[in-house]
Amino acid sequence: MLDVAVRDFLELEEAEFVNLPEQAMKIRRIKGISIDSRTIEPQQVFWAIKGANFDGHDFIPEVSAHGALFSVMERARYRAETHGRLPLLLVPDTLKALHQLARAHRLRYHIPVIAITGSNGKTTTKEMVAHIMQQREAVHKTHGNRNNQIGCPLTVVELNEMHKAAVFELGTNQFGEIKVLSGIVEPNHALITLVGDTHLEFLQSREGVAREKLDLFRGLQAGSTIYKNMDDPFIAAFHREELREVTYAFERPDVDVKGRFGEMDAMGRGELILNGRTRIALKAPGWHNVRNALAAAAVTLNLGFSEREIARALSTYESFEKRMQVVHWRGAIILNDTYNANPASMYLAMETLMSMENGRKYMALGDMNELGRHSAEMHVRVLRKALEYGPSHIYVLGEKMSMALADLSPAEQKKISTCRSQFELAHMVAARMKAGDALLLKASRGIQMEKVLAGLPAE
Repeated sequence: MLDVAVRDFLELEEAEFVNLPEQAMKIRRIKGISIDSRTIEPQQVFWAIKGANFDGHDFIPEVSAHGALFSVMERARYRAETHGRLPLLLVPDTLKALHQLARAHRLRYHIPVIAITGSNGKTTTKEMVAHIMQQREAVHKTHGNRNNQIGCPLTVVELNEMHKAAVFELGTNQFGEIKVLSGIVEPNHALITLVGDTHLEFLQSREGVAREKLDLFRGLQAGSTIYKNMDDPFIAAFHREELREVTYAFERPDVDVKGRFGEMDAMGRGELILNGRTRIALKAPGWHNVRNALAAAAVTLNLGFSEREIARALSTYESFEKRMQVVHWRGAIILNDTYNANPASMYLAMETLMSMENGRKYMALGDMNELGRHSAEMHVRVLRKALEYGPSHIYVLGEKMSMALADLSPAEQKKISTCRSQFELAHMVAARMKAGDALLLKASRGIQMEKVLAGLPAE
């Protein structure tokens, strides 16, 4: 159930109900909102969104037959012969109406609302912040990949009176998107993890990425708090007089929250030394997760959590599926980091693999998407960096990675195998890997590199 009444929909711009039963107007909490006609439940509201492959408007008669409370559709798409008897809410633009509903709902709650974006680490940092805060109270957070212009408002409307705080992840791959999402979320706390070479197909350069990400800080209300990673030059240079700043960095005395890298264990799991006195051994592998942990600590320290509470929570936080997930197979370790990839996250994942004290190391690397005109060059760089690390063997999957091989010398090419499918890659890996070895799986989401795991023989 959502804390959204049917009457709330009339507050949307130029909204008009058609054929809605009179008793429905008395409903104070709707069952839910769905954009998927395949999973709609009786008495849920169906929101017709036009996507890349499907248009929700085409399914309005179907969802009405399955018991939808009403469907939200664009007035220009209304046809009396098709929709004349169906319960509807007509609006000028369904996506903008969804944003309006979510923003109005968000403004009813006077709680800490934290928005997190960044080129890498935003999901893990969001999860760490929520994990710490959940030790005390109910926290609403972004689930899965609902960080875009559809998923974000659908997450916001799930806020209810039980929640004492909210942590939202904001994603972007084009200019203006962060401004739209932050306008929906209306955060009073904001963090940008770092600025890197991501979505360059649309954002063009690292400077373009910085401009888009920093829109999160620019759009905040006066008096809001920003958390500045002073190890990132783009973030460090930002300043707005009317915002409160909490700074954090590694190995610097001039920041509010100080981090040092501690020891790393045989599994590649690092230790954060917080403010020179609190040692936090992480379960999530990789030095980059130590950086994420410091960002999460900066936020939660400012919100009143003690170093002891933060250490207790972070020491129990575990990586989740497809994000540096540790998988055991026949005595070997597989790092499943297949959710997404860009050059910076590739380098961090390679570093994590090579820091492990296992036997032989293998890398399975797939295409990185949305790099635009820089794509070919960056794929070559990633392969050269992988060769520098000196793993026992490298496997590549995807057209971009395969094409990058042409820029390598014959001697370098001998150390790399090209795979035509995830299952061929799984077969090759299974033939080589022994107990005690370690394998990294890393690629952009579209490559579906996680299918390699399904292709491995059963233990």
